[in-house]
Amino acid sequence: MKRFLITLLAMTVLISLVFVGCKKKEEAPAESQEVPTIRIVGKDFSPTDDINLQFLEKMAAGFEVYSGQKVNLELVQVPDGGYAEKLNLMLLGGDIPDMIYFQGGDEAVSKQGLLVDLKSYVDNSKVMQNVLQDFNKQRIANYPYLLWIAPPRARVALVREDWFKEAGGKIPVTVDDYYNLFKTIKKNHPDAFVMTDTGSPTRMDFTFDHAFGETATWIKQGGSYVYKKVSDAEKEKLAFYQKLYAEGLFDKDYVTTKWDTMEDKLYNNKVAMVFGTSGVVCDIYDTKLQTNQGVGLVALPPAKGVGQGYSVSTAKETRGWAISATSKNPDLVFQLLEFMATDEGQLLDRYGVEGVHYTVDNGKYTATDKKSEWWPRINEVMTYDGPMPLLGALGLKSWDFLGEYVVGDPDFPIPADMAPTWDALINLYKEYNFKIITGEYSIDKFDEFVKKWYDLGGDKITEYAQGMLK
Repeated sequence: MKRFLITLLAMTVLISLVFVGCKKKEEAPAESQEVPTIRIVGKDFSPTDDINLQFLEKMAAGFEVYSGQKVNLELVQVPDGGYAEKLNLMLLGGDIPDMIYFQGGDEAVSKQGLLVDLKSYVDNSKVMQNVLQDFNKQRIANYPYLLWIAPPRARVALVREDWFKEAGGKIPVTVDDYYNLFKTIKKNHPDAFVMTDTGSPTRMDFTFDHAFGETATWIKQGGSYVYKKVSDAEKEKLAFYQKLYAEGLFDKDYVTTKWDTMEDKLYNNKVAMVFGTSGVVCDIYDTKLQTNQGVGLVALPPAKGVGQGYSVSTAKETRGWAISATSKNPDLVFQLLEFMATDEGQLLDRYGVEGVHYTVDNGKYTATDKKSEWWPRINEVMTYDGPMPLLGALGLKSWDFLGEYVVGDPDFPIPADMAPTWDALINLYKEYNFKIITGEYSIDKFDEFVKKWYDLGGDKITEYAQGMLK
């Protein structure tokens, strides 16, 4: 009897093991078919736009060919409103996608430990080392949480070709040349402003900063470094802007103008000039103006004076892609960013959706009339050479300006313990900047601003800068 029970128990265990083994074999295919999902959030990259969804499908398919890894790519909707603010509210509220595009507000998130340090990824990536420019690498070294593969973001002065020709059609060189051009355009079109900006004159600064002597974030004055916004050069430049505003050359409503209303003013004869990001954005403005008014744009170089150029800061990326520290697949997310920087990825990112933005016939690529509506969603490798022109004449001209006028700016990130002071100083500057330009304050008030700036903590940050810029 005892032998029988032992034999029965052994048979029961054996049958159980066989059953469990069969069950595991049945479940294995389900586990092997699990595909990771990468959630992506980006500005103007909405899941409600069918074009974005089509692009995402192409992106996932291309990545599978490149890496051998299937992925589900999912776009996350950001609530309407200011992107940076709404994104941060979403992230700090606990909804943190794997791959995040920042356009400001990233420092508050990185301080919470919510972003992956990308430096080792970039240092060990042959793809990134080949496509990143020197200023990008310096920015990563200073602030390793954002990756942005794109040309320097210089804002190029773009003027309506017809109004420009009416005013003589001569390319301005000096600040006086620009002023005379503005006056002539205003005389010919008294109901329009010559130029506008978006909330502050930061776009316009690209054209005029160097001419007035603001050739870097920190410039030498009296033998030591001073922040450019409290320099004598800034005072002179603000006096110029105040004159433009008083004479009706600078849009009276610039402070409430957003990027979309800025564009509308150009397309609807309300302004002669805007300042567009070099490259594809210049082409978009040019194409839309031709559609609306039957006329194109002319790109103008930065004004020449004390200096001439566009400064490119090495402190940190001001926008770009980050990887969430809570992501289950950070390596995979970085590999996706790598793929989109390869030639295969750039073919997708720079041309859009086949059949919508371009067609291919026997290997020949042809842009459709919707090509001008497309802009790169992930990366814009400046050295990429595709099967058809990436830029129109205006976009190429703006890139020529980059090659000729970009000047390195040895800036540095403000330390975390000084960040609240720095934010207060920036807000103080914005207040005086607006009130001086609009004439509420005389230019003499600039000296009062400078004193307040140093008293509010600018002296300590300036002292820090002396050590950093030795």
